[in-house]
Amino acid sequence: MFPGHSVRSPRITFSLSALLTLTLCAACNDEKQINIGSKTLLDSCPTISIPTRPAGSLPAVVDGVATKTLKEKGLPGMAIAIAKDGVLLYAQGYGYADLKSCIRTGVDTPYAIGSVTKQFTAAAILQLQDAGKVSLDSPVIRYLPTYAFDPRITLRMLLNQTSGLADYLEFPKPADWLKGLPQSLVLNAIIQAPLSFAPGAAFEYSNSNYFVLGAVIESVTSAPYADYVAAKLLQPAFLTLTSYQPPLRAAKPYSYANPAVPGTKGLAVGMVPDASSYFATGALWSTVADLATWNAALRQGKIISPRLWPTMTTPPTGVPNSQNAAEPSAYAMGLIAQPVLGRKFVWHNGQSLAYSSFSGQFLDNGFSISIVTNVDVQDDTPLLDVADDLIRSICLSSTTAGIC
Repeated sequence: MFPGHSVRSPRITFSLSALLTLTLCAACNDEKQINIGSKTLLDSCPTISIPTRPAGSLPAVVDGVATKTLKEKGLPGMAIAIAKDGVLLYAQGYGYADLKSCIRTGVDTPYAIGSVTKQFTAAAILQLQDAGKVSLDSPVIRYLPTYAFDPRITLRMLLNQTSGLADYLEFPKPADWLKGLPQSLVLNAIIQAPLSFAPGAAFEYSNSNYFVLGAVIESVTSAPYADYVAAKLLQPAFLTLTSYQPPLRAAKPYSYANPAVPGTKGLAVGMVPDASSYFATGALWSTVADLATWNAALRQGKIISPRLWPTMTTPPTGVPNSQNAAEPSAYAMGLIAQPVLGRKFVWHNGQSLAYSSFSGQFLDNGFSISIVTNVDVQDDTPLLDVADDLIRSICLSSTTAGIC
């Protein structure tokens, strides 16, 4: 799942770099190898009828995209939230959160959000910068002195994914890694791996950057990452259904590429690694409603100082993509910043072994889209095409463009 991916329409374009894979999957399969057509599990629950909505209305537009997506991608369940500055305009759950008990997906159903976690980690570092506890341009080794990090690598480089650190999720892992990975084991593996390039010289997406940032947060605050996030991010933003550990009501995991029983074909029960395996790079669980609230809280200055919001949403200048020197980095701090419809749009998506997610918003008015599903979507950049479809369908329609 490491080739580039572009979604284009006549008036809206997302364009990603050659290695911009916003996923936690260490060795993802090409979608052509996956039998999406297997309906054994998908047919285990009754078909859910969606109420008829007024033609051209926002609910009708979103329901249409969702219905098509569930069918084309073979999803068990999915939830979508459309909001503006934190106010939900429309939110709906589709399909099932649990195919064994036929429990339907709701707007309040938590899903693993994978790499969408990174913006929470970035916000925590910016809070600590604002409090004078860290400096973005100080070397990582200052905060983690027991680990031999290259002294050229700074916190800002980690945030912008320009450190050159190799991705720990691509390293050989212990057979029981799903039960958890000790932080010291991961950090030592990261520092022992050769750098992909000189620190600061290029952009390359690596989960190691945000794993290290999580360790910095713990070192500076003397608190577990999960506790800091809960107290300083989740509670101030009133995210009551977002957590570090999987909630009891979470959607069950399903997978086409990573079944719990090796060799299973088609859709199968998936796996959920221990939170320590993904840590600050992708361990959080959330709902689409909470993600909409989070987007607004960031933009409105409720989580980080308003003066730091431009820092979080602006990619470094003059930094090329490691695989294409002519292409500048679009990665800011836990967010991708790109023009959509001539306006600045920031977003991130994520994927673990059995879940996929997307969350993004326009910076000018806070119009946001959040999507979650309980399957490892087999796309180059999971759910980006769905977000594109939603934006195009809403923002370019004469009946709904006004809300966008």
